[in-house]
Amino acid sequence: MTSVQHSSSQRFTFRKDERLCSDKIIAGLFQSGIFVSKYPFRLNAMRLPQGTPGPRLQILMTAPKRTFKRAVDRNRVKRLMREVYRVQKHRLYEELEKLDMHLAAALIFTGREILSHAEMEKAFAKILERCLAALPEWKERSA
Repeated sequence: MTSVQHSSSQRFTFRKDERLCSDKIIAGLFQSGIFVSKYPFRLNAMRLPQGTPGPRLQILMTAPKRTFKRAVDRNRVKRLMREVYRVQKHRLYEELEKLDMHLAAALIFTGREILSHAEMEKAFAKILERCLAALPEWKERSA
């Protein structure tokens, strides 16, 4: 059982439209985006224009081939990242709703070894806190 308390009516999903697939947005994300970093994650983000259709946040998750040579290991890391994000994303969505922002983001795993689910959950909670603290500044910077 996870350490996060859930209300029974809330659904924790990660739908296809929440996944970032646009090459143009991905390129902009790594060229001019802003980032927060907290080992073992790095979160690159870019504010999308007001009134962008779709969800408040589109995200892509990646694990480097240089670190994890075997595809099985990269897939395992990405699966854990998706699971942890799926359960904790509601906090980010609530803040984005308050600030009336749309974001595109890339969550990059920078660790050297595969973490357990509990360790991954703790690490993601830390980077999520940093991201939530930086959101108002990001809104001002790109306004």
